[in-house]
Amino acid sequence: MRITRRSVLPVAAGGLLAPGLLAAAPSSMPPPQPEHSGDVKARLGVTENPFGPSPAARRAIIASVAEAPYYPHSEAALRQKIAAQESLPPDRIALSSGSLDALTLLTVAIAAGGRVLAPRPTYSTHLAYAARQGIETDWVNLRADHHIDLDAMLGAIKPETRLVYLCNPNNPTGLRPDPEQLRAFCVAASRKAPVLVDEAYFELAPDPHRQSMGSLVGQGHDVIVTRTFSKVYGLAGLRIAYTLAQPQRIRQLNARITTSRNQAGLAAAQACLGDAAYLAGAIAYLKQCREMIYRICEANRLRYLKSDGTFVYIDCSMPAADLQARLATRSVEVRLFEGDAYRNWMRVGTATPDELAYFGQVLPGALAG
Repeated sequence: MRITRRSVLPVAAGGLLAPGLLAAAPSSMPPPQPEHSGDVKARLGVTENPFGPSPAARRAIIASVAEAPYYPHSEAALRQKIAAQESLPPDRIALSSGSLDALTLLTVAIAAGGRVLAPRPTYSTHLAYAARQGIETDWVNLRADHHIDLDAMLGAIKPETRLVYLCNPNNPTGLRPDPEQLRAFCVAASRKAPVLVDEAYFELAPDPHRQSMGSLVGQGHDVIVTRTFSKVYGLAGLRIAYTLAQPQRIRQLNARITTSRNQAGLAAAQACLGDAAYLAGAIAYLKQCREMIYRICEANRLRYLKSDGTFVYIDCSMPAADLQARLATRSVEVRLFEGDAYRNWMRVGTATPDELAYFGQVLPGALAG
């Protein structure tokens, strides 16, 4: 079956965009087309919001140019706005240049001299960095249903475990643990070692604050939550994120951050945080992109996992590295993750409708060889 832009979703004339997003965006502002290096036509190995920043964030970025000659004066306004949203005092909030910055610095600081515990597969760029600093990770396989095995992880905590790490939802599966089970796990585990929860896709959850572990910070547990403006808010290139944690963990992080955030990132984040119209539209847009990927999978009889992230995890029914190589010859990038049980799986990120339609067109040929 030939997949076209029209056959997958009604996206002509901006039809893929949710009404709230269209209402929030000036009519003269179409979704930007990404610029790729080389001949890449579908950049699906990353997880971004290709629509980009909200109109309010764009205006704030432009206004911040006047401050470009100066170092940022203060981050207090954004921290206070986040604190109000989370019902936390500002001393439990830290800002960083993307959540990877916070994840890496916290992992190295807390786990020094010990080990990290994490599920596999999961997002692990910071864990790879920690390994280069001599900090190894103990891995716990996912359950047969692809969910994080919380019971096994709790049982795997050892005296040398200095940090427990997981994503909610997990990346690359896109699956969320039951929030009450995860909350109980975090409380129990944090009595033995700090728990670091990566909530990069927080806004995409149904009832996000119920799904989040942020409330445990307010209750005094040694739980650390990182979130980012890179995904739903479309600010990946401006590198701005925040961390919720106990004051001593915030001090640990701030002591290792070498410089302040950039003016444009601070301005854009403050402008878009709480922009309900744009957020609703962006979420609807990203969910429709996920549906587009689901339909491509179904057209090619590929199994996939329903995701709460800006990506879909797909069973290729063949070695994923082979399919990745075939797709690369067709100018499509996808991402693979480590894990013996997932050698046939690849992660496909949300992108522009044109990129996804192109992926749908070339996938049958790549599967056939």
